[in-house]
Amino acid sequence: MRKTASQVIEAMEINKENLEFLPTGFRLIDEELDGGFLRKELVVLGGKTGIGKSIVAGQIMWNLSQKGFNTAYFSLEIASEMVVARLLGSLSKIKPTRIMAGLLTVEEFQRKIQAKADFLVRDKFMYFYDDVYLLDQIIAEIKTNQYEFVVVDFIQNIFVPGSGDEYSRLSLVALKLQKLAKEANCCILVLSQLSNTVAREGQKNPNVEYKGSGSIATVCDLGFFIERREGVDQTQNPITINLRKNRRGRSGIAWEYTYHSPGGEIV
Repeated sequence: MRKTASQVIEAMEINKENLEFLPTGFRLIDEELDGGFLRKELVVLGGKTGIGKSIVAGQIMWNLSQKGFNTAYFSLEIASEMVVARLLGSLSKIKPTRIMAGLLTVEEFQRKIQAKADFLVRDKFMYFYDDVYLLDQIIAEIKTNQYEFVVVDFIQNIFVPGSGDEYSRLSLVALKLQKLAKEANCCILVLSQLSNTVAREGQKNPNVEYKGSGSIATVCDLGFFIERREGVDQTQNPITINLRKNRRGRSGIAWEYTYHSPGGEIV
């Protein structure tokens, strides 16, 4: 529908009353983004396999659930049990696989009980899926349940029947998720593998390239990359989160965090 400049400005004045930031819980990132993610945004977090994308996404989901946001985690790679075990591990500072297997000392068991109690307080604000791969089903679940923040882990595993080659499929997926964020008035955080070039060159490559389709970077509102390096202390590894694309303002910014073993908390 055609609009005049005055109509757009009037809509902005009305919409600002309903503008709501979704704080990630990563303080420096939230400060740069004036309060965090926004509804109707498509956010992409890229990184190598096993680098910590899911852990970052899980922490953001947990932080938002604590503030009463209705959140969902669509895991297209690992089981929901592992996703939840990672969250419990982060809270209790226990290795997730030890939580799943029940291989806990008395002290660890007490920490797990406390973490579980804290976790279950937010039970009605967090929902997990590990058996939904079709794009249309993901869209239906988000719309039906009115989620306010959604993690899709990861975009390369979303299936669209009859969509052709990988480039065509991922281009379609990216566009539909961008549209969905607006229609459902939610923020969607998509995890992505990196293109082969960026995976080899890391942050030395200035381009925003996610595996499979340039449309992933083109349509997203915020595009992040994550890298993890070996630390002097084996229990603490430096994490760098780079903001490579930002429709709202400046990009090319990097923040340093630390990955703490064995629980996997990033602070």
